[in-house]
This record gives sequence, C-alpha cells and structure tokens, in this order.
Amino acid sequence: MASLVVFFRKVFRLGFALLFTLVGAVSSPAAVVQGELVPETELAYPYSDGAAFCQGVATDGTYFYGTGCIKYLNYNAIVKIDAATGEIVKFNDMCLPAAVVKKGYSHLGDCAYYDGRIYAACEAFFFQDPAIMVFDAETLDFIEYHVLPEEGRGNGHIPWVCVKDDIVYYTQARQVDEVRMLRLADFSFAGKIKMDRTVTKITGGDIWNGTLYLSSNDGSDEKVTWAVDLLTGETTAAIVRNMGNAITEAEGLAIRETEGGVLFHYLDVAFASKTMIRTYSMA
Repeated sequence: MASLVVFFRKVFRLGFALLFTLVGAVSSPAAVVQGELVPETELAYPYSDGAAFCQGVATDGTYFYGTGCIKYLNYNAIVKIDAATGEIVKFNDMCLPAAVVKKGYSHLGDCAYYDGRIYAACEAFFFQDPAIMVFDAETLDFIEYHVLPEEGRGNGHIPWVCVKDDIVYYTQARQVDEVRMLRLADFSFAGKIKMDRTVTKITGGDIWNGTLYLSSNDGSDEKVTWAVDLLTGETTAAIVRNMGNAITEAEGLAIRETEGGVLFHYLDVAFASKTMIRTYSMA
C-alpha cells in the first residue's frame, strides 16, 4: 500500500507539471532596480518537483527547507535541499496528517527554521482558524500545530511566519498595517507593532538587524520588499526586483548572516513552470 501511495504522489506531481508547463511562463532573471542587493546564485527546479515548495523557504545554513501547496486539491508538502549542491535530499508529500486536513487546512505558506524545527504558516480553506504547523527539520515529520489566538487572527490569512528570540512574527496577506507576535513557549498572543503605512499582497518575511523584511507579490513586473522598523513601525520600500513579467510570483523570503555578510534568499515561481531559490548578497 505504501508503495502505491508513493507512485500516485509521483504521478500527481508529474501530471500537474505537464499540464501547467504547457501554459506556464518562463521567467527572466530578476534584476534589482532598487536597494543594495547583488545577485549571487539561482537554483531552479521544474514544477514536477517545485510544486512541493512553491510557497516558502527557510534555511539553517546547511539546508534550504521549502513548503508548498496546491490549495484546491489539499496537496501540501515540505522538502529539504542541500544548500551547497541544490540537490533535493528529502520529500514529505502530503505532509499534513489526515486529521488536520479534515479540519479544513489546505494551504501551507512561507516557513521558518528555528532550533531544529520548521514552522510553517497555514490557512484553512475558508480562512477559519489560521494556524502554525510544526515539523522536525531532520526528518520533515509533522510534530504539532497551533491555532492562532483570537486576538491575533485578523482576516484569517497567514501567509508567512518567522521566529526570532523565541517570538513568532507574522502578518495577514492583504491590507497589512501591523505586525503580530506570539510567544513561542505557548503560542499565546504577545502584541502588535503598528506600521506607519498599509501594504498588501505579502507573501514572505524574515528579520535582520532589527528590521522585518516583507516580500510582496503585487501583480506587476516589479516586486517590492518592504522594510519595517520593529521599534518605530516605519515602513519603506527597501528593495525592488524586476521579474521581467507580471505573472512570475515572489513568494517566501529567508535572510541569513554569514561570515562574509548577509544573504537574502527569495523563492520565486514562474507560473506552474519552475520554482527558483534566488540568493542575493547585501552590497
């Protein structure tokens, strides 16, 4: 039975790859037109694999972790990628337990690595009871999930999550004017940071040097990364990348400090054609 399930999962991925590649767009290199990022590397994957991590990216420095979904088919997955070679070393297709899926959860968003675990934003089909799913980073096995407390739900969208210093940060996807926080210890509500402007279509986020960077996918050729000062709430358009077309999507974002400087890892998706992890250094 297990081998039969694996077979159908492979057919599932390949079938959607062939179907959508017929109409998919091939992306152009993403040019930085505003901000101090310098392109470094790009890992590209055909949609037969890339569907499994077309929403989010995280890293521990050795591996990339990717999350993906096809919402209307209740397909969710998490993968582990060797950051040095780009090889996908582990898949966990249909990564949400059946009991969780039966509660309506259908959309894994952007994810975060923290202390050996992967935390992934997750929405229910009708945006009820948004939650954070937790996986083991070594095995990619599902561990548990936590429904957002009532005061932190907003409109039910939770497109991304990041974890810093035992605090969970997230926003809603549209009409975003505040950053919300949870205590990692018990996922209780820890407060809000009011932003000084409203932004929209947020798809990913991570924190570096006291600033929250929010990736957005506004439907135009140019995709803005917003910078939110976590002390003052001041929000500015810090980075703009031109994708070469309007339908290549900007999704997850992970930021990592190295001995040589800070790296921004963006997850971009050429519509149903390929998934890319693009790495930039801060000039």
